[in-house]
Amino acid sequence: MNITTLYMNAKAAIAANKIAKMDADKKAAGFLMLLALAFVAVMPEVAMAAPWDGAADKVLEIFTGGLTRTLAIIAVIACGIAAIAGKLSWDWAIKIIIGIVLIFGAAAIVDYVISAAS
Repeated sequence: MNITTLYMNAKAAIAANKIAKMDADKKAAGFLMLLALAFVAVMPEVAMAAPWDGAADKVLEIFTGGLTRTLAIIAVIACGIAAIAGKLSWDWAIKIIIGIVLIFGAAAIVDYVISAAS
């Protein structure tokens, strides 16, 4: 075997491995979608055909609840530690802060726009 044959064999093996990983990712994504649909189907808000407001309020509660607040606090602490160590990427810090403002200020922003439009 010469070097060209070895290179071609390695290239084919890498391509086959990438295809196998993509197939596995597609299967995993399909399974997660099926699991999410099954979960939503057994939720009382959806299964009992309750008004969509109840389900939407649950989603809003998930995004602005205690766990999300805790994760936001941890993200800000991580930014502070990185700043102290001199390893803070200001690009990431700005993205984190803007994300937190948009997530927790979303209701106030929407209320402001609605009141300004009427």
